[in-house]
Amino acid sequence: MNIVLTVPATTRDNSAFMAVEKMNCVQAIESRFPGLIEKVRAVILDSENALEGHDGGSESFLWEHTMHVTSIAYRLAQEEGLDPHIPIVAALFHDIGKFTGGRYHRDEIIEEEESAQIAERLLPEFGMKKGELRKVLSGLRALYNEKIRKNPVAAILHDADFLSKFGALGVASFFTKSTLRRRPLRASVFGYLSKELTYAACLPLNMHTAAGCKLAAKKATDSLKFFRALLTELREAHIADLRIRNIRIPHPNYRNRSLEIRYVLPPACPECGGRWDMAWGTEKDVKCTKLNIEWNCRQCAERLETSFCLPEIA
Repeated sequence: MNIVLTVPATTRDNSAFMAVEKMNCVQAIESRFPGLIEKVRAVILDSENALEGHDGGSESFLWEHTMHVTSIAYRLAQEEGLDPHIPIVAALFHDIGKFTGGRYHRDEIIEEEESAQIAERLLPEFGMKKGELRKVLSGLRALYNEKIRKNPVAAILHDADFLSKFGALGVASFFTKSTLRRRPLRASVFGYLSKELTYAACLPLNMHTAAGCKLAAKKATDSLKFFRALLTELREAHIADLRIRNIRIPHPNYRNRSLEIRYVLPPACPECGGRWDMAWGTEKDVKCTKLNIEWNCRQCAERLETSFCLPEIA
């Protein structure tokens, strides 16, 4: 039997009811908006297929990410004492505009506006009331601008999106995006792990909700523990000898604040065994401040470098 939920005057009631019923995010959405999940999935698949020139692939990384973010948003909303329906529906739509028109929208503001327009068109078809729709749209449109701090839906979306990149599924996503694309494990780890380690270490500082901060501490610990174990096994297997090192740099956007940067580096030059000289600097990129790190061997011409966008601090 389907359970039909209503939004009461006190939003905490719905959260408690769903917790008692042990509903998951899929059941919560389907109980109010039957068929919505499958519709969103179809739109995302169609946009990905159009981007990649496929006829009808049924697998989608973006859809997996969407469901992951939606499940985290459900958990955060309940822990924050909010009615989960608005945040989880917004989470379901948060990336739906990424590939509209068969193009990759790299600008987050454009992407979220596309997502909001699709939500505005589809949600009334599934019976969402105007008041609820306004909350979903405002949450989507506030996600990547200064309004995020004042919008509880955007705050939950923000935290859920970043949290999805860490923990077991976050680590799996890291390898899906890099190593499984025919990159050797050693190259992937050296090329991307400094960013992953730094973002994990800073993750709790980037949360906008108390529930997000609590979950971030656990996910950051789990991710860092895994990556340390991975480096140990890479070293023991004679695939790569990379060690984690830390530096603190002034945060470019906040006076009197610093960021802990964690990077991976061979303990000595792999060509001659010489010691490294390190230099770093920051530069404004299109959407972020980028950190550039360069290592030069003191004895030979060996040179290594890495660069990535610095993490946000809430």
